[in-house]
Amino acid sequence: MKSFSIKFKSIFLPFIIIAVCTVCGYTFINWLLIIKLHLFEVDEDWLNFFMPGALSIIPVFIFLRPRLKLLKFKKKGDPLGAMIMLLWVTVAVPTLLAQAYLEVASGTLTTLDRISQINQFPQSRYYKVRHFYIDTSRAGVKTTFEVSGKYNENFDMGIYTASPVFDEKPAGPVRRPMNLPDSIKRALIVVNGQKLAVDNLAYLDPANIKSIDIIKSKAAIALFGKEAEQGAMLIKTKKPVNLNTMGLQAYQTPQKPIAWITLRFSKTISNKLEPNEKEERFKVFARESQQEFNAKKLDDFVYLDRIGLSKEEKNYAAAVKSRDSITANPIILKPVNEPFEARLGQKLPWVFGSFGIGTCVFLIALLFIPLKEFVNVDFKEAPEEPASGWEDFRNIFFPRKGYYFTPIIIDLNLLIYIIMVCCGLGFISFDGNDLLKWGANFRPAVQNGEYWRLLTSVFLHGGLMHILFNMYGLMFVGIFLEPLMGSTRYLIAYLFTGILASLASVWWHPATIGVGASGAIFGMYGIFLALLTTNLFPHDFKKSFLVSTGIFVGYNLLFGLTGGIDNAAHIGGLISGLLIGYALYPSLKKRAREIDAEAETQELLEELTGKTEE
Repeated sequence: MKSFSIKFKSIFLPFIIIAVCTVCGYTFINWLLIIKLHLFEVDEDWLNFFMPGALSIIPVFIFLRPRLKLLKFKKKGDPLGAMIMLLWVTVAVPTLLAQAYLEVASGTLTTLDRISQINQFPQSRYYKVRHFYIDTSRAGVKTTFEVSGKYNENFDMGIYTASPVFDEKPAGPVRRPMNLPDSIKRALIVVNGQKLAVDNLAYLDPANIKSIDIIKSKAAIALFGKEAEQGAMLIKTKKPVNLNTMGLQAYQTPQKPIAWITLRFSKTISNKLEPNEKEERFKVFARESQQEFNAKKLDDFVYLDRIGLSKEEKNYAAAVKSRDSITANPIILKPVNEPFEARLGQKLPWVFGSFGIGTCVFLIALLFIPLKEFVNVDFKEAPEEPASGWEDFRNIFFPRKGYYFTPIIIDLNLLIYIIMVCCGLGFISFDGNDLLKWGANFRPAVQNGEYWRLLTSVFLHGGLMHILFNMYGLMFVGIFLEPLMGSTRYLIAYLFTGILASLASVWWHPATIGVGASGAIFGMYGIFLALLTTNLFPHDFKKSFLVSTGIFVGYNLLFGLTGGIDNAAHIGGLISGLLIGYALYPSLKKRAREIDAEAETQELLEELTGKTEE
């Protein structure tokens, strides 16, 4: 009973205090700075998902991890790591759910008589509109393709549509703006044998056109004279049209859209499919989406949800831009077809429920895990406690002697990823076009002189899981390899193998976007494997790590054969690393002998000094 009392006071109560402070503190700051004061606009994905998840691990790692070391864990496996993961999830999940609840609960519902009044009221999250007209014929479209899954095994296809919203339907025919190519603008337009100014082409009813013929310059000049030197377009209509009065009809210039109503379609297929098969699957998906869009009644909704800055908003904005390239910040609204009161769902109960479940599991675990046998079990006076969570955190992410460039490389990769998230490019995964803009590897671009992509792509990653797995692999190999090679040689080898891996990817893939540090990391594992096959390491060390490293490398290479993974970069990095490892072996062996000799000399001096003192 006394043992449990100590665990309750020294571990459980501090956890409760830290967890409650984290959940409430972050939620209050979000409400005050973002929702109440509107000090700045932040990407919603980053604010409501990335930040709560990332910040939740900090108090657990720094304040609770040292207290967990008071417990006597079994040596099998990693029970301490599992306990830290449990506490992190118990803090992170309620924090995430609290932000989701805060986002919908704090939003106000504004009722508008007409959609044009949306800019006459203070901005709110939700709207009810009595009078409006949605012109689906002017919908903009944005298609997206992303790779997801732990091993990039999923190929996600998305179609984002945005339809303009007006106060009312136009009374007469609308003259549509036409984006004609220059070749058509310069050509002579002839309708039923009569010349027509290109500006009046928009007044023609497309349903009344019977045929269109294009005549090239020489034949056009022979028929219509020099004014047709750029060619001619011959149009025949089903019914006669009076070209002299065409421009005087009651046509209306299309109004500028006030807002845009959204609709999204998505489908996931296997990323292992061949490119031509993916293309066929997308065509089928696009046809099905078009049919569903045509059948959908976009005006059948209860209220509208105004989409804030996020990856979703960015894709809808791109769809808007395909139709309206002038409006900088379009108002994007998502139709919701359920009662406004139902928007909260079960979010608030799950905030408390998830925290309660995690807390109960942790409390039960404390009942069965004994304390270490300290002479004085008071936490503050426990003798020779292990390093604190902050010290462990610092050892991973802060440079130190012998382990200098590995944390810098890890920090740089994480920083670039965080900046991309803050820019609203995504969180779980990034769009291929965005990766290209940020410096991804791409053969056509490299052949066009953008050689810097061979290096910049090494510091980019396709998403959250991609960077987490890569940085973990880099940290593991860097702990062993950097002190052995020396920091300068380690950095040069990392960059060199990364560039060679990028070259291998460019050579193998004609038009594939490549990102990630995995090529350079495979290069480091190649160096490690090469040195493990020599007599540089002790036999026991060499035997165990040669097997584990070989399995790790082999598994990843075999999995890369399933598709969706740039195995060319992996193999290029691995081969270059093996060659560098064997090339470095003589100098590393010589250095090891010198260190051993210095150690033996120092030991001998200490023995002689000790004997003299005696």
